[in-house]
Amino acid sequence: MSLAMLEFSRDHYELLEASLLPEGDEREHAAFLFARLVDQRHLRVEAVEALTPEAFNVQSWGSLALRDGALQEMILRAHREELALVEAHSHPFSLGPDVAFSPFDCEGLATTAPHVVWRLPGRPYGALVFGQSAFDGLLWAERQPDPTGVLELAVDGVRKPASGESFRRWGSDDR
Repeated sequence: MSLAMLEFSRDHYELLEASLLPEGDEREHAAFLFARLVDQRHLRVEAVEALTPEAFNVQSWGSLALRDGALQEMILRAHREELALVEAHSHPFSLGPDVAFSPFDCEGLATTAPHVVWRLPGRPYGALVFGQSAFDGLLWAERQPDPTGVLELAVDGVRKPASGESFRRWGSDDR
């Protein structure tokens, strides 16, 4: 399993957490991160774009669907600013350490990730999913349906390991 690192400042990480897991709201939430490529296995977050309810066609417990054009807007911004793009969403119902992307998430990522890598040449695409106490992350460095590695986090230099469940399950019937 290949590891990659997504580096956050404390402020960016706290903004992401607050937008994905707002207290008292059991719906799934999402954000996009714009990151500078340090090298092919190391990205540094430069901006967090928390998505508002207007960005979704569906936003509920266990379901999240972006409206038409929302992803394209994020890709255009990343292109203009010469940054990599990382999507993040929450599974507020995931309580334990084994948080992972759902089968529906994986199906979407298998088509979305290669498209974004193609649209942002030379830059990887990442995806994060956050539960109440853990997260998981995947990285695509190539235009392929399968991830090339696990995306872990560092906040002000402190490493936060991903569960790795999604990468282990990728391609199996129980992903």
